[in-house]
Amino acid sequence: MDSLRSRVWRELDVEAQPGQPISLSNKLIMVAIFISVAAVVLESEPTIRALAPDLFGTLEFAFGCLFVVEYVARVWCKAERREFAGPLGRVKYMLTPVALIDLLAILPFLLQLAAVPVAGPYFYILRLLRVLRLLTLARAGPFTSAAREVWESIAERRHELVFTSMIAFAMMVGAAALLYVAEREMQPEAFGSIPRAMWWAIATLTTVGYGDVYPVTTMGKIFAGLISLSGVGLVAMPAGIFASALSHAYQERKAHRQHEAVTRHAGESERHGSGMD
Repeated sequence: MDSLRSRVWRELDVEAQPGQPISLSNKLIMVAIFISVAAVVLESEPTIRALAPDLFGTLEFAFGCLFVVEYVARVWCKAERREFAGPLGRVKYMLTPVALIDLLAILPFLLQLAAVPVAGPYFYILRLLRVLRLLTLARAGPFTSAAREVWESIAERRHELVFTSMIAFAMMVGAAALLYVAEREMQPEAFGSIPRAMWWAIATLTTVGYGDVYPVTTMGKIFAGLISLSGVGLVAMPAGIFASALSHAYQERKAHRQHEAVTRHAGESERHGSGMD
């Protein structure tokens, strides 16, 4: 049983073999997640669901069984790691963020088996949470360095990102206050208070501009024009900071690889020269 558990652990646990490609089992599970999420999306369209009313129920049951078996297998084989050995260790693992995401993926199926009534739209959302599983599976193989670079880039620029968030909040409050002053009498329902005006401020500063609420007074239009121009810069600031951090991380990784290649080549040349002597 120990050897079987060890093999299952190496197949299912992305941390079992660091630096190795994603196992075949996890690749198949990722494909199953994509298909199950696609089935949920298509099932939400009544015309498509009417073409094969029983197909989606069968797929949901099959994928639900697959993910439950996978979850149980992961909990079982996790005992290969010393910190998760024994019953208490397994419970400890089940409370980790990664395991909780895995549990969320099978929660809709378990609720369905237990005949727990869940409203239709909310049930669809619960089933779509399976896509979070891709984040837990993408912690190994070729995604490891990419994920690490993204998180390191965010951590490295966290002060700049927090500062731009503070600027964004200040601009949102300021924009809402200006439109409240200019439009409160003409449009009390939309701009009758600063909290009400914040909807327009958010939509404008993020350059979404739904058009459902807009100023009608001359002063309001002037304020809105200036705020709209400011919104372009507001969106560009965090995007530029993040892009710069990623570019810096990529250049560092490239330079590191070039240094390793040069060192390796120099070592091989030295060994070759010593052999000739």
